[in-house]
Amino acid sequence: MKIIFISFFILISSQISAHECILQGTSAKEITIYNACKADLKKRAPSMDLNNSLLKVKIKELKSENKNLKNQLLDLKIRLNSLLQRVDSYLN
Repeated sequence: MKIIFISFFILISSQISAHECILQGTSAKEITIYNACKADLKKRAPSMDLNNSLLKVKIKELKSENKNLKNQLLDLKIRLNSLLQRVDSYLN
């Protein structure tokens, strides 16, 4: 699943950054091409919003997973300290 998400993110980000509108001159034809390019970019804007939404969801999931892992680590630390105390008490 992670590979699919990363591949999707790379594909979308490369398509978004690869397209740029530059006005080449002042003729009517060049201005029309430029305006068409700008209109095309506006049509692609929802995909950027979708990408941002996916990233926000992924960040939220990762924060939750991070919190759970921290709690598990703390629990393990407490158990190891308890075990160490028992071993120390048998040695002394």
